[in-house]
Amino acid sequence: MKKKIIITFFLILIILAGIFSWKYLNWKKKLYEQPASLDLFIAQSFFEKDEERPWAEFWDNSWNKVTNENERTIEWISNSKDFEKIDSIYLGFKNTTNEKFYYVTWGEPNSRIRISYKIFKNGKIDSIPFEGFGCGTGIYITPLEKGEVAGGKFLNPILYNPYSGYPLPVKNEIFPKLFKEIYGDSIAIKFEQATYSLPWNKIPSQMIESKEIIISTEKVIENWKKSELKLSKEFDKEYENSYYFKENGIYKLSSLFEKKQEK
Repeated sequence: MKKKIIITFFLILIILAGIFSWKYLNWKKKLYEQPASLDLFIAQSFFEKDEERPWAEFWDNSWNKVTNENERTIEWISNSKDFEKIDSIYLGFKNTTNEKFYYVTWGEPNSRIRISYKIFKNGKIDSIPFEGFGCGTGIYITPLEKGEVAGGKFLNPILYNPYSGYPLPVKNEIFPKLFKEIYGDSIAIKFEQATYSLPWNKIPSQMIESKEIIISTEKVIENWKKSELKLSKEFDKEYENSYYFKENGIYKLSSLFEKKQEK
């Protein structure tokens, strides 16, 4: 009798394992960009879905804002002095929680980092929030284990016009004047990253954000005068959209552009 019970138990176990494997393989085949993993399969298959938005990705809540007590503890890794240089910067974030979580990416760290600015000019503040990537094709979530760091280098974001996204004429002698026109006395930069928590995690999915990094425009100009510029070819050509700045709520084309055209 015992032998029959044991055999029956193992047969049921084998059947259940076969069904589970079959379901996992079918789920894996349906994935597009998202790499497969067992915990994501369990999260998507066996936990409640949003009945009001059945079309939504199971990690669509990665962009949520949460209350202070639910905030994820993250260690942001960067050197504020690097932002004062005409060069690349390193930015990373370390998982300092006791849970594995996922972050939204385009295939490498920082590829879906959101950047917002505050420009301090003549005693006034102009806030420039992140305005979107314009495309969501190719994004997926990738895991970050406890104690692991996701990070990498990219060009200093202040080498671009924050109003238009165009590269600044860094190789032109008029750069210091234009930089002051656009960025005023100092700039505050903040980074944000969408993260996904598995359903059994204590910390919910959320948008994590760094503290503001304050950059002095005078320091940037001082370093510009001393630097040897070896930037990518996108900085070789100058664009009209690189010369726009904001003053008293009005967008203006710098007179420096007109002078450049006259030469």
